[in-house]
Amino acid sequence: MASSTHCDEYLSDVRINSNVQNSPFVRLTQIRFKLGNREVKWDMALRPDSVACLLFHRDKKSLLFVKQFRPAVFVSIVRKMAENQGKEDADIDWSKYPISIGETIELCAGLIDKPNLSELAHMREEIIEECGYDVKECDITLLKKFITGIGASGAQQYLFYAEIDESMKVNEGGGTENERIQKVFMTLPEADRYYQKREVLSAPGLLYALQWFFSQKKTHLID
Repeated sequence: MASSTHCDEYLSDVRINSNVQNSPFVRLTQIRFKLGNREVKWDMALRPDSVACLLFHRDKKSLLFVKQFRPAVFVSIVRKMAENQGKEDADIDWSKYPISIGETIELCAGLIDKPNLSELAHMREEIIEECGYDVKECDITLLKKFITGIGASGAQQYLFYAEIDESMKVNEGGGTENERIQKVFMTLPEADRYYQKREVLSAPGLLYALQWFFSQKKTHLID
């Protein structure tokens, strides 16, 4: 991965459009229905289901995560800053804030967007693309299937676990050319400290995966 320059660390020419149309990733829609005697309408942002995987590197005795810039996280955090309270989006100087504000620590993950591929096949592709390791589908274990978008999307996620080593490495990972993905290895003590933090820039699925790992898996791997 190429080294970052100062220009890569800050946004420029920022424009926020509140009147967006549907895209392959989000479909804005509204449902109206009757529930008993009540009439209800509910706005939804429907999106595909997803896969995610907690990866343990046997050689490094470390967990492998990815770090990437999430525009929605960046915008949400910057909007909430005291200096921006009450401002319209157009009045905020977005370019003065480093993108690190919106960089999150995540599990290797991706959308289920190929109709002819199983959830396991999607997960295998994502591990290769983002992390650079080719794991056989039979070595990827489903931990849990749960809902990630309770209020707006109803989307579900398949959470997996897999173990990797350097013999499986096929490339450097990093995602597609439109993604900004960095691999992050954490030793088990580092991952435990991250899990114990009061505030983290991560999704609940990652925290659940860590809880599962430390309660169900860690002892067997260390012994």
